[in-house]
Amino acid sequence: MSDDVTGAQRAAWATIALDAYTTEAPEHLLPLPAAPERVRLGVAAAEAMARATRYNPADRAVTDTASAYETIGDLVAYVFHLGDHHQVTPDQLIRAADEMRSPYPKSLDAVCLAAAAADVDRVAAMLAALIEAAESFGCDVPALVADAREQHAEANAEEEETRQMTA
Repeated sequence: MSDDVTGAQRAAWATIALDAYTTEAPEHLLPLPAAPERVRLGVAAAEAMARATRYNPADRAVTDTASAYETIGDLVAYVFHLGDHHQVTPDQLIRAADEMRSPYPKSLDAVCLAAAAADVDRVAAMLAALIEAAESFGCDVPALVADAREQHAEANAEEEETRQMTA
């Protein structure tokens, strides 16, 4: 990876997406919007992040499987960095997002309540929307999430290595 971008910068990019998501999402977390609305919210969040991070205007829109995989995949990794700042693991965020996407999320289970306590309930809701959007574009979501986990772990390892070398 080695791109001189810190986890804090990646988290800030996720925050840009979260702000876009929050602006367009319903005020209350429950009931969650229907799947088509979650797709729209996921695309809006991903494109907001892309506008802030991509120089080429053609790379700022999510229009097909390839652009969805790249843009949403990057944002999922950035969401994991945002979780780091709230001491929430990628596994916890994914589990909360999966619960939010379940057919009957009438109440929040313990995982979602833990996310809410860590002040990342909206982050988990955005992640659920991103996953929904990726699926709608035909992305292999398990592979996308695995790639995002790997990107997150590599970036954290490189940042830690740099920190140790400069200490």
